[in-house]
Amino acid sequence: MKLSLLLIALCAALAPQIPAAQAGADELVRLRDGRLLVGQIADHDLDGFELELARTGGRFRLGWSDLFPGEAERMRQNLGYVVLAAVPTITADRFLLTNGREIVGRIVKQDARGFEVRTLESTILIPAGMIAAPPEQVVVEATSVLTPEQFYQERAAGVAAGDAQAQYNFAQELEQVFALERAQERYQAAAALASAAQDQPLLTRVNGALEQLAKTIANRAEAQALEEIRRAMYRERFEAAEKMLADYETAFPQPKLRGQFLDLRKDFAADRDAAITRYLARNWFDRVIAEVKNRALDREVAMDELLSWVETDLPLIIRKKLVLELKEMNDELDEVALDALWAKRAEQGAARHRASFGEGSWVLGPERAQKGMVEEKADPAATGKSAAQKEMEERVQRYLKNLETQKRAASGAEKTGEATADDWWRQASVTERFQFLLAYYAEYVGDYEATSFEFTACSTCGGTGVIETVEISANGANQRRSTCTTCHGVAVRRALNFR
Repeated sequence: MKLSLLLIALCAALAPQIPAAQAGADELVRLRDGRLLVGQIADHDLDGFELELARTGGRFRLGWSDLFPGEAERMRQNLGYVVLAAVPTITADRFLLTNGREIVGRIVKQDARGFEVRTLESTILIPAGMIAAPPEQVVVEATSVLTPEQFYQERAAGVAAGDAQAQYNFAQELEQVFALERAQERYQAAAALASAAQDQPLLTRVNGALEQLAKTIANRAEAQALEEIRRAMYRERFEAAEKMLADYETAFPQPKLRGQFLDLRKDFAADRDAAITRYLARNWFDRVIAEVKNRALDREVAMDELLSWVETDLPLIIRKKLVLELKEMNDELDEVALDALWAKRAEQGAARHRASFGEGSWVLGPERAQKGMVEEKADPAATGKSAAQKEMEERVQRYLKNLETQKRAASGAEKTGEATADDWWRQASVTERFQFLLAYYAEYVGDYEATSFEFTACSTCGGTGVIETVEISANGANQRRSTCTTCHGVAVRRALNFR
């Protein structure tokens, strides 16, 4: 490993001393077994390349699988075998109609009659009386509004004629919208400019892209089928894409572009899982919010019934809704597979949220309301237990503590006239009830991960849990201590941040 790093550093140090044309032609290639080879790419295709060694002049035929992990992707990118993954986007105008339909296009003209809008298929007139809201500008895939030639005409003027890299980038965009002959023109322009500037690395990439494009043009029907699969995956229409992949093998039993097909099929499952995870990261919280808001409106429900609903019914409701929504991505998705993808949400930049038990923190009981205020020691009896066993034990303990809290609160109310948990729920505002249920779900159900806890001293007792009063009588002053009627001795309001 040290020798490999030393050789890389040595090559980097010598690079400025090599003439420009030669430096561009030499490649440092790392093989799967750790060896490093320096030489010139003599020939290349979809399966691999030939490397002419700089030291001996000997030639190696190498397949992409012979290279160190990650090296093949770099080489294929440099040689032009990897094109832009993202479909070019443009700005367009979106109209919401009174009948619920949505039209996306470009406004051509506006007058008393309404809006004249150009869509991909045609130009239509939208009467003013059918428009439910003012049009808004949105960013959409170029292919959903413009034909390949329209896209070319719109973008061509903005591409610097003497910039080889700009011409190459524009050619890649044109490939993505399937303006193949126009892309070929721009690749050829980029090749001429790169050759004149002796930019060998760019020239190598352009030549590789031209070779691949020539095969695409020669096999247009097959290329069009692959492009439709690619766009369906980009739009996250994976059920449709999966059918297209199956149809492709039937329609093209002897494919000329099999390499592209294999790449799409290889990426399909991972891309679909990533798309589902992104969907969950965006929508899970909203589904929880909708259900909890509805439940918070019910003042008369008992607290033990509420907490049972949060722990058992709510997680199932959320999962069933999301599985149904994701049918277009994967119609075989179930709750188990959904959980596995939800667990990866942090990889997709899951948002952080906050919820508070508020003045209802005392309903949890002192132990749970104050948990986390001081560092707790691990329970030796819990070691060696599986995650499922621990979760089950925690659920049972929470259930028993809920019953105990309810009984204690009811008993105390009978003796002292203090409020019960049910009383607190009935008198609390809708926002307080909503926040309490959300916080309980986030902390105790297990769908979310708590990242931190916050504790605020009770505003009535100042965080002591008791109220001190002084009674003055003929016999003198007597100091009296009683449990705080707001926090019921818990002393704090509990909140948590979670993701």
